[in-house]
Amino acid sequence: MLTPVPGSDANPLSSGKSASGTINSDGTFELTTYEKGDGALVGKHIAHFYKPDPEDDEQVVKEKYYPGGQEVELEVINGNNQFDIHLHADGAPEVVQTGS
Repeated sequence: MLTPVPGSDANPLSSGKSASGTINSDGTFELTTYEKGDGALVGKHIAHFYKPDPEDDEQVVKEKYYPGGQEVELEVINGNNQFDIHLHADGAPEVVQTGS
């Protein structure tokens, strides 16, 4: 999930809608904000990673995961964006962004 970061004087409730998606078995993901596959809003976001409970048939998310114990900030730019996010058991994640 990508949650927009409000500006320093912005109302956090009007900072914008979060985008969400599911990580596929091959590690790829596609985000949706309003319509399937439309991506995230332009601007800075905090990336949230969640672990679903494998024993829960409804796959309700119960645990937020902070890679390396910290939040991950990403910036979505106009155009196409691709984020390669490498999560590690210990230490901070590596994020490579490409886009046009």
